Amino acid sequence: MLGKEELLELLEQQGVRFACEHHEQVLNMAESAELTLSLTGVRCKNLLLQDKKGQHYLVVTTPEKSLDLVAAAEAFGSKRLSFASADRLATVLGVRPGSLSPLALVNDSAGKVCLVIDEDLSREPVFLLHPMDSTATVALSKPDLEAFLRSIDHPPAWKVLRARTSAG
Repeated sequence: MLGKEELLELLEQQGVRFACEHHEQVLNMAESAELTLSLTGVRCKNLLLQDKKGQHYLVVTTPEKSLDLVAAAEAFGSKRLSFASADRLATVLGVRPGSLSPLALVNDSAGKVCLVIDEDLSREPVFLLHPMDSTATVALSKPDLEAFLRSIDHPPAWKVLRARTSAG
């Protein structure tokens, strides 16, 4: 499986334009929000979900959204979603918790993970993502990100993803 350095090298080899900034390790969105970066773009929440049939979904959404898993399962044509374990994250995509991003799909050569990006992010011009390691952030334009994802056979599905409501 590729790590940070190999991924950055692959991006360069493919002519993908990106900027990279190294920083202290962040493990969650709260820590990420406290991080001061010189890069500009949208920070993304990345979740690895799985259903009972073993299908995996890498979901990219806005940092503040608490995803409605029941509605997401319906949108994906799946049943009952749950969060994948740290072990599953390492086995399937080769990353540790806090380091997940769509760039980790480079390690899914078997095509077992479906990428779903929240429609709420569709107008964002630049995405800030971890390159396999939460001690760095890369800035990629939306067209460059989509081109890279297509090159690794993981084109994104843009879907409306609802937030969990506090009622109930």
